[in-house]
Amino acid sequence: MTIVDGPVASQLDPNTALGRVISTVVASWPEHEKLLNTSLRVRSPRVLQQSEHVAEMIEKLADGGLEAYVRGYRWMCDMVRAEELEFLRSGHYQLSSFAEAFATVYSNDEVMAKYMDGLLLSQVLWSNHALMLNFYIDAFLANARRDGRHLEIGPGHGLLLALAAREGRFRELTGWDVSETSLQHTAKCLKRLGVTTPTRLQEQNVFALGDVSEQFDSVVISEVCEHLERPVEALVALKKVMAPGGRIFVNVPINAPAIDHIYLLRTPEEVVDLVRQAGFGIETTCIAPAAGYSEAVARKRNATISVGVIGVA
Repeated sequence: MTIVDGPVASQLDPNTALGRVISTVVASWPEHEKLLNTSLRVRSPRVLQQSEHVAEMIEKLADGGLEAYVRGYRWMCDMVRAEELEFLRSGHYQLSSFAEAFATVYSNDEVMAKYMDGLLLSQVLWSNHALMLNFYIDAFLANARRDGRHLEIGPGHGLLLALAAREGRFRELTGWDVSETSLQHTAKCLKRLGVTTPTRLQEQNVFALGDVSEQFDSVVISEVCEHLERPVEALVALKKVMAPGGRIFVNVPINAPAIDHIYLLRTPEEVVDLVRQAGFGIETTCIAPAAGYSEAVARKRNATISVGVIGVA
């Protein structure tokens, strides 16, 4: 991680989308400004530029109701902090099965709504998420095969699919999720963001692809593997529906306790090995520690690191 002489929250132009998002957060949660300052300082001008673009998209999605998103974000931060304390004590995630996560989180519409709102805001508020988005845009999307077919697993808030559409390199977008409710949320978000690229959203489990014969040129599975009991099997299944030479974007947070995380990876190398075990060649990687940590310190303290891997089928 490179430390740059970036801005602090109070120095952001209040007429920018990023400035408005952060000022809304600080207005209702002033104690959080210190962490936001740390998060902003590690961003290069390019990452800040991308954060501004994403903040503009978030404002469109919020449609004047940004305060509700901030409430979801604060709930998520409090949840993560509680999970981190338990993780420090026990050394492992509290849940170990998808069934437990489904009963605790995915079947609870109220929890899911807060969670999705919080995750959306974290894309610009957490430095590791902002750095990983920049990696996704500049290293993955910018080098995607032109006129290709693009698939995302678990599109959630729709932001990554919308960014893929903005890139203008794909003739078709597809999103697979096990939750029809989640897909409806994705569809609503894509519509509000004005995505016009032909898009298919399907209820599909990667462990039950059956007679799926489609071939995708690019695949995204971002912040999903940690929710799965058998992530290598999921990646193997995805490789089977990829065109020769197709590229996959895998983003996995390590040492990242949350109420629905069940698969613990402890080092960036374990994430890379996960992708290799599925039969992919490794094109490039990105390591983005949580705000306030260098890579070395994050490794030593088992702190959260977002690890991005671009693989080739």
